[in-house]
Amino acid sequence: MGGRSWFAVEGSLEPIGYDGLSFFRFPEAVAEHVIERYSAPGDWILDPFCGFGTTLAVAERLGRHAVGCEIDERRAAFSASRAGNPDRVVHGSCEDLTPAQWPPFALLFTSPPYWSFRSGGNGDLATYLADARHLFSGLARLLRSDATIAVEVSQLRQGNRTLPLVWQLGAVLTEVFPLREDLVRANTGDTWAGPGYDHDHVLVFDVPPAVP
Repeated sequence: MGGRSWFAVEGSLEPIGYDGLSFFRFPEAVAEHVIERYSAPGDWILDPFCGFGTTLAVAERLGRHAVGCEIDERRAAFSASRAGNPDRVVHGSCEDLTPAQWPPFALLFTSPPYWSFRSGGNGDLATYLADARHLFSGLARLLRSDATIAVEVSQLRQGNRTLPLVWQLGAVLTEVFPLREDLVRANTGDTWAGPGYDHDHVLVFDVPPAVP
């Protein structure tokens, strides 16, 4: 796909009225850019880790159909309150989604959890990466053959060190999906795009003919 491999947004998070911590989300401008770049009106879009429902709300505003899955009960309920059709927000694991529930998705856009895909704890890095490979491989059965997978992720600054999560997660997912491009988002304001960084990455993958 042509066009610049980066984009800039101011980066401040819109108030959403959630009663609890909600700083670990991206602003609506990020969802707008990705959804407009990689899908068309009328397409079906999936966010398997939908959190506070940003992807769903923006997708519906842009004329797409959106489905989300969220393992945290409170966040799932909040996402459903933002969605035009609350029945399209599933509380539970994305492993439980089935192709029979909706038409094939043209775009999977998500920001996966940073610490663990398992409810209620922080896993080690090896477990995290193995879970990511397993979960995303399984989600391929829900996608169109020409679908796009877009994963928003940041490096993690930890004191004077950096955990290169973009590279590590990208390497694992590239074992399953061909990497099309690395789209960089930069914040022009004072809000971090990721822990300790004013930019993050949207790793963009294609769906191969057969997924292992």
